[in-house]
Amino acid sequence: MVERYRRRKGPSKLLGNHQKCWLWGRNVVTETLRAARWPVLELHVADSLPEAELALVEQWSQSNDVALSIEPAEKLTNLCHSREHQGYLAKMAEFSYDRVEDVLAATKAPPLFAILDGLQDPHNFGAVIRSAHVLGVDGLFVPTRGQVEVTAQVARSSAGAVNHIHIAEADDLVTLAALLRSRGVRVIGTSQRAVHPTFECNLTGSIAVVIGNEGTGIRDELLSACDELVTIPQFGAIESLNAAVSAGILFYEAQRQRTESSRKPITEGR
Repeated sequence: MVERYRRRKGPSKLLGNHQKCWLWGRNVVTETLRAARWPVLELHVADSLPEAELALVEQWSQSNDVALSIEPAEKLTNLCHSREHQGYLAKMAEFSYDRVEDVLAATKAPPLFAILDGLQDPHNFGAVIRSAHVLGVDGLFVPTRGQVEVTAQVARSSAGAVNHIHIAEADDLVTLAALLRSRGVRVIGTSQRAVHPTFECNLTGSIAVVIGNEGTGIRDELLSACDELVTIPQFGAIESLNAAVSAGILFYEAQRQRTESSRKPITEGR
């Protein structure tokens, strides 16, 4: 085993306990390294990796002052209790959330935001993050309480998209909704009680789509703070869609409308 331990500039709080702090998998780890947003405390890679990859990892660890261990793949398996690490394993600090005001300041008009009202399933949360990044959502807002945090499991479910989208925490989502409305952002809630389907709602302007909890949906207080409620048409026997699937449908519909509205009419003869 080859070890290179470099002194860090300051302590960082560990992401969960010893088992939950590990992030593994080639794509998600390398995406995290490249983004340089989420603090990495230690980096472990298998000595069986190609020399070119080992050289890149060593260069990154030196540049970012992170401890690097190059060791047999079985050692990585013992650390993370999984054989799916693909030779890449990182010990992570707590995820660095954005501030609400910073997200608003960094976003160009017309923004497309999403408010997540207390998602509990890490796979759901990760899938929402992945869809949001792929479909051009400018930022996600989550509550500081009652919401699964960004964990290694969430990061893996997002395929590394946690590193490429703004995710901000808000103490109170009702207050956040009022703030967004004061900035000209329409807050759109999803509800089976709504009359109008998503495709009849104008999603081309500045909007924030609210995605409810997997079991209880959007809280009544937050529903009341919405400018408009829409429903996703359903044709099967099951009463509701998975939260992540609903989010993906809404994000896609918003971008479909925006794309169509931006197209200029084709001039005859050209």
